[in-house]
Amino acid sequence: MNVPSTPRTDLVFLRRRLKPGRAQPASSAAAAPQQSVPQERPQQERVPQQSAQSAQSLTLRPAATAPSSPASTRPASARQAPPVDQAGAPRSPGLVLGRSATASSSRSTPTAPSRSTASSGASARAFSTGARAQTLAARREKATLEDREVQLLFPAPGIEDVYELNFVDRVLRLSAVQSAVGTLVVSGSTAIAWENVRGVTGGQTVDGHKAGTPVTTAGNRDLVGYHGREALVSLRHVREMRRAIFINRSSAPMGVQLFSGDTVALPPAADGTQMVLLVHRIGNVLELRAEPVPRDWPDVKIWQEFDFSMTHKAPATAYGR
Repeated sequence: MNVPSTPRTDLVFLRRRLKPGRAQPASSAAAAPQQSVPQERPQQERVPQQSAQSAQSLTLRPAATAPSSPASTRPASARQAPPVDQAGAPRSPGLVLGRSATASSSRSTPTAPSRSTASSGASARAFSTGARAQTLAARREKATLEDREVQLLFPAPGIEDVYELNFVDRVLRLSAVQSAVGTLVVSGSTAIAWENVRGVTGGQTVDGHKAGTPVTTAGNRDLVGYHGREALVSLRHVREMRRAIFINRSSAPMGVQLFSGDTVALPPAADGTQMVLLVHRIGNVLELRAEPVPRDWPDVKIWQEFDFSMTHKAPATAYGR
């Protein structure tokens, strides 16, 4: 295909067409090249524009307030105030994923407790302190009364002074320390009975037969009971015990031993008489007595003689449960 070197001027459609209404006068067309040339702005005017563009972009750092330009071309009425958060600080118009200084400071500042909460806490502490003080005062008063009660007792020998409880020496008294430390061990008995300060009574034989109601202490152990063939009295909870008896129907003597190693013995049955060991609490001390009873009396008869009446727990249906 041969391309002519000179263009044809007789064809009208080859000329550039202009849309209607876009025709400009010659004066404006002459001034257009001068206006199209961008005018160089001073350095101070370009800084705010760059900071505004960076504020509209995505940032992961806390927002910073853009510096204000010294000279603004727009009037004050046309300018828009930057958005302000609840704390009163201006925030960036773009998306900000970082925490602002005001938010972090408001979160880190602890909230002061209200007066009602403080007053309720103070009243609860005062109530607990008052209840504790009342409990301690009641215990001190009770201990003082027990000491006075012990002081009114007649003199009695200690376990260090007596080797055997018999018809001659029938009573001994333990000290307050001996009555509250360790375990009182009674060996050689065949049956026991107990009663606590609330009147709960029970009994048991060395073979395992039980009657009445057992008394369990806070340590989940019996106040008085058998461990093998030895009867044990938990002296740590001695204030819960009122009295206990130990019966011996064998031909061997019955012995009592304390935590300190002190011991005392009771003779076996002889001449139709047997010795029953009575351990009862007076104030804060224990007193051990040897009481003679006929040998042919059964256990129920001995219980009646010492005024032991076995108690029984009522079934749950009796309380309407």
